[in-house]
Amino acid sequence: MSDIMDAVDLETEYTPSRWSQRFSMPQEVLQHHVKVVAEASEMATNNIPHKIEIEYGSTPGQKLDIFGTDLPGDAPILVFVHGGYWQELSRELSRYPALPLYRSKVKTIVVGYDLCPVATLAEIVNQIQNAAKFVFEYAEKMGSRGVYFAGHSAGAHLVAKLLANADFLDSTIGSSRLQAAFLISGVYDLRELVHTTVNEAVQLPIEWAKPLSPQFDCYEHLHIRRVRVFIIAAQNDSPRFKKQSREFYELLLNVCLIQNMYLEIKDDFDHFDIVECFSQDNNFLKNLLLHDIRKNL
Repeated sequence: MSDIMDAVDLETEYTPSRWSQRFSMPQEVLQHHVKVVAEASEMATNNIPHKIEIEYGSTPGQKLDIFGTDLPGDAPILVFVHGGYWQELSRELSRYPALPLYRSKVKTIVVGYDLCPVATLAEIVNQIQNAAKFVFEYAEKMGSRGVYFAGHSAGAHLVAKLLANADFLDSTIGSSRLQAAFLISGVYDLRELVHTTVNEAVQLPIEWAKPLSPQFDCYEHLHIRRVRVFIIAAQNDSPRFKKQSREFYELLLNVCLIQNMYLEIKDDFDHFDIVECFSQDNNFLKNLLLHDIRKNL
C-alpha cells in the first residue's frame, strides 16, 4: 500500500466534490447537492401517500420510510441507501427518487442508519442487513413482484456488503423476491480510505479495511439467484472511483462468474448529479429500473 500512496494523492482522489466540472469550488457542489435533494425530498413527502419513521432496529438511526403506500400490494419496490461516507446525509434528505418512481407505479423505501462516529462501520453494515430483513418480510407480506436495491457512494458499499451475505439471503423470508441492485459511484475497497481524512469520523482500524471491503467478498450465490447487478460510475468521478467500479465489475464477472452484469461510466455526470437526476421524471436510473421490471417481472 505504501507504493500506491506514494504515487497517488489519495485525499484528492477520495474527495468527489473536487472532480465536478459544474462549479468552481468543491463546497459549491456539496451545497447544491444538498439543496437539490432536500427540495425534491420535500416534494415527495408532500405529494405521495407514505408511512415514515418506521423502526427496524433499536437505535435512533434505524428507521425507514415507505412511499407509495396506496399502490397495489404487488408493486415493485426500490430500496434506496444514501451515501455521505457513512457520516453525512440522512434518510430525510434521501426521499428524492420517490416521486418519479411513484408515477411509474413503483414503491420506494428509503433506509436510514446511524452515522459514524456514533456507530462503527461494522455496525452500520449490520443495520442495513436489519433493514433488508424488514423490507423482504414486508415484500413477502404484500406480495411484491420484485425488490430492487440502489445505493449511492457509501450506500453502494453497504448494498454490496448486503449482497455478499449468502447466509442472510438464504435464511430470510422474502429474499427470493430480490431482483437486482444498482451500485452508483460506489467504493468497494476501503484500504486506501483508511489513510484519508474520511477515516477521522469512520475510525476504521486498518485491519478491518479488507474484511469490510466488498472487493474481497464472494458473490457466486447471486448467479444461482439470477440477481442482476448494475455498476455505474460518473465520467467526472475521480480516476480512483472509476477504477473501483471497474475492478468490482471484474470481480463479479471473472472471479464469481456472475451473469447479467452491467457496467457503465456515465458521460457528462459527476459524483453528485448522477443521483440528483433520480428526482427528475425522465432519468436514466429510473429508466434502467423500469426496463428491468418490464423484462423480468
